[in-house]
Amino acid sequence: MNVIVGLGNPGKKYRLTRHNTGFLVVDELARRNGIALGERRYKTRFGRGIIKDHKVILAKPLTFMNLSGLAVGRLLKAFNVAERDLIVIQDDVDIDFGRIKIRLRGGPGGHKGIESIQDLVTASGFARIKVGIGRPKEVYRDLSEYVLERFDDDERAVLKGIIDRAAESVETLLCEGVQVAMARFN
Repeated sequence: MNVIVGLGNPGKKYRLTRHNTGFLVVDELARRNGIALGERRYKTRFGRGIIKDHKVILAKPLTFMNLSGLAVGRLLKAFNVAERDLIVIQDDVDIDFGRIKIRLRGGPGGHKGIESIQDLVTASGFARIKVGIGRPKEVYRDLSEYVLERFDDDERAVLKGIIDRAAESVETLLCEGVQVAMARFN
């Protein structure tokens, strides 16, 4: 079984913000695979189902981004899932808007959600789907302010295609493995 976690912040205030890209991808995976995200336990909202013949749990932490590790750690422990079977979907400001990068290992790169997971989950050997949100055009802007803003009109016009492609990358990773997914989407 794989646990697929989309990172974001709970609440309507953050729904279509750049930092909630992981939530948007999990919602798309749930929609296209008929998985209801109706369970609320372990500091997460989650659902169990099947994606391309693979048992999965799709989850969105109910903690805020900086405490994502609490939710992920509890979920892995509750379902006795190994860290190597964890897939985390995150936004990334260091990747151009709309690009996808899949990583198997590595540090948090300044992402507080990943840092929280790595602090509490002991190993960094889990797959990450990084969805590029790009850096702000204005040099003087505070990065935390930028990631918590809603997508602008130009971004929203192409967002569905980006979310679809990110969901497809997760499905490819599950079915064909990380190397094939990296070759196809990086």
